[in-house]
Amino acid sequence: MKSLALKAMRTGFQFGSAVAPRATGRIALRLFRRPFDPMGPSDKKQQVIETGRARFAGAESRRIRHAKGHVQAYRFLPKPEQDRGETVAVVHGWANQAYFMSAFIEGLTAAGFRVVAFDLPAHGDSSGTETDPFDGARALQAVAAAFGPLHGVVAYSFGGAVTAVAVDGKPPLSGPLDAGRIAFISAPDAIVDITRRFGAMTGLGRAAQSAFEKALSLRGGRALDDLRTSAMFESRDIPLLVVHSRDDREIPFTDAERLARAGSATAFAPVDRLGHRRILYAPDVIERVVEFMQSPIPPRL
Repeated sequence: MKSLALKAMRTGFQFGSAVAPRATGRIALRLFRRPFDPMGPSDKKQQVIETGRARFAGAESRRIRHAKGHVQAYRFLPKPEQDRGETVAVVHGWANQAYFMSAFIEGLTAAGFRVVAFDLPAHGDSSGTETDPFDGARALQAVAAAFGPLHGVVAYSFGGAVTAVAVDGKPPLSGPLDAGRIAFISAPDAIVDITRRFGAMTGLGRAAQSAFEKALSLRGGRALDDLRTSAMFESRDIPLLVVHSRDDREIPFTDAERLARAGSATAFAPVDRLGHRRILYAPDVIERVVEFMQSPIPPRL
């Protein structure tokens, strides 16, 4: 069924690209901004949601307003005797929700951190039906304003692009997110690589692809080529941890290699046989992220 739907979509976009590329590009942008999982629903995914809902029932729950509506946020506290007084935000991936970051939340709270998780716009229990890295960045900044300051951020996949745009802080945002350190898990480097993979998947022709990317760049107020996480962090002294599996089929390992060369204080932790999704639950990955959040950071010059 999924293959038939994708084939029908590709046929429609191929025809539209030939007869009305600008209109097809605008339609492609609307589809691009609607969270959907190309893998479709699964019993495993539903189990994560059901288990997460039970775990999150004990968290502090708040709705946080931002420019495009509200996001559903949760705060988890460690045991009082372990409380470090430091807050770490976790940012989930595309077509996921905060529940999918449960393993990181458990590891961080056990280490004494206060942890804030939230559903990105148009995901989970947050408002909206469409989103992109700019909307997500505004939401992350609103969550940080409500629960911060942030000792660190753990960002997975699309959440990495959201976090990078938030830290960069250029228009259409009003300023940068202040975060002490960032752990990128399976995160992409260039937005334009994502848009081109999307175009290839949906069958967009060259002119329609150009119209689609132009419409997205207008939303962000700058060329998509400028939205490269590695470039955003080149001149920053924010400590980074980059964790990525060599066999990731959704975000290429080469993205992680580019991110690992960014900035002056980057730790690179490549892993094997964890793909794009199993990495969220690997004990060694959780432990590495917690260690990074606990480690002392040299004073900024």
